[in-house]
Amino acid sequence: MTSARGWELLESELPEDLERLAREHKTLETQYGDAKLRSAGDLLRLIFLHAGADLALRQTVALMAESGGPKVSHVTLHKKMRLAAPLLRSLVTRLAGGGEVSPELWAGYEVIAVDASSFCGPGATTTEARVHLQLRLADLDILAAPLEDVSVGESFKRFSWRKGQLAIGDRGYGNAPGIAHVVAEGAEVLVRVNRSSLPMRTQQGEKVTLMTWLRSLSGHAAHERRVSVFSREHDQRVTGRLIAQRLPNAEAEKARARVRRELKGKTKPQDLEAAQYVVLFTTVPSSRLSSSRCLQLYRLRWQVELAFKRWKSLCHFDRLPNYRDDTILSWLYAKLLLALLMHRMARGTSPLFPPEEEASRSPSMACASVEARQYSMAGARLRAAAA
Repeated sequence: MTSARGWELLESELPEDLERLAREHKTLETQYGDAKLRSAGDLLRLIFLHAGADLALRQTVALMAESGGPKVSHVTLHKKMRLAAPLLRSLVTRLAGGGEVSPELWAGYEVIAVDASSFCGPGATTTEARVHLQLRLADLDILAAPLEDVSVGESFKRFSWRKGQLAIGDRGYGNAPGIAHVVAEGAEVLVRVNRSSLPMRTQQGEKVTLMTWLRSLSGHAAHERRVSVFSREHDQRVTGRLIAQRLPNAEAEKARARVRRELKGKTKPQDLEAAQYVVLFTTVPSSRLSSSRCLQLYRLRWQVELAFKRWKSLCHFDRLPNYRDDTILSWLYAKLLLALLMHRMARGTSPLFPPEEEASRSPSMACASVEARQYSMAGARLRAAAA
């Protein structure tokens, strides 16, 4: 496959109104003389090569010129990178939009997992950007992936919600304002309880002393009680279920070891005691999902973490360039756009990423291994198509 043919196939996955979007965001405008980059496709090809292949600007323009693509200077590409973030953000938004799915296993809910991950450049001592991800578990489709400054923390408020959706988040999302935001938009919540940021009250208005209740639980069955959380930001009280389960001894010991690694010398005895429980808060009525089903569903949340692991290992999100803030933003959006293209193409078949032949010949091969190879192939071919 020639690089020109590869680029045509890659470009076919982008929105049809790409050129209109470029004009709308004034990405191709020039201040003086004729424009050397006349189309959004040419610009994206350069940006994809720069970000996807982790090349310096000088190498990028030289390689593009050798392959018969647009001939521009590294200074021109740098200036365009400074203007490209709004266009790239728009393309990411378009590609991140998912279609309708009918989830039959989880009481009709469209189950959406959320998480965030931070990125920094080579030699950096601090985090420089954070990507927030909204992933539908039924088909692993990415619904939203906003890119924010590191000052923007994890919250359900980073996303839009609608009736029929069930939002799942880890402890970082266990706070009243975020929960109230989801409920106000008509969706439901299933979230890991954060002991320090999610105060709860009983139906009689008494404060829930979480550890006292957990110590009263017997065996390893799922237990629940009615509680409510209050959001001052929304002036709203949200009623739901507090669900808990004591882990078996072996799993509890693994959880305590994880707490020791994360907190290091700051580990407290209560942290180790709390680690032996899985504690959730949900607004889903018990008539639709029982306590044990909620616990089973929460275990599927790790799929969103796997998405970030793939992006970091295959898309090199950790090679953030040390440039101006505006070019870094464009670079990150280009990486994210390539990751979304790779995600879309690796999940199905396309002329650019045909199914791997040996996978079909080896029925005993694990699905996860096949998917990992598909992502690896997709990453390599995306970089080749951009060149």
